[in-house]
Amino acid sequence: MTVSMDQTLSDACDLRFGQVGIACVRIKRVDAAALCEELERRVRSAPQLFSRAAVVLDLSHLLNLPDDGTVDALLEAVRSAGMLPVGLAYGTSETEALSKRMGLPLIAKFRAAYEPADGGSIAPHEGRASARTCGGTGYYDIGRTAS
Repeated sequence: MTVSMDQTLSDACDLRFGQVGIACVRIKRVDAAALCEELERRVRSAPQLFSRAAVVLDLSHLLNLPDDGTVDALLEAVRSAGMLPVGLAYGTSETEALSKRMGLPLIAKFRAAYEPADGGSIAPHEGRASARTCGGTGYYDIGRTAS
């Protein structure tokens, strides 16, 4: 096979950063079956929006970070519902360690003061406005609000 010099010297690919729209699944309680059921309803109601949608899992609204097995079950629930989990939303250094153990990227670690100095929970206070961004990522919660 003959390959020209131009082909052998060219790059195999380009790698660029860009902004992409990505959904965020904010976990409010650790219940994989309920999560799957809720997400399946969302996918059925708007399949062109949610079917095979890339999503970030946000665990920051839980009082305690779930163990690896539980997170794996949550990720499988997301997949079973027809969505594709692509990473975890930044929360704390524990979330970062979890993302490494799970082999998932940590998305949008850009808020310097995001992790509490006392190492406590980052769960939100009740009664805040429902139009919050997902885990400090800048992604807006697209789900319905709790009453």
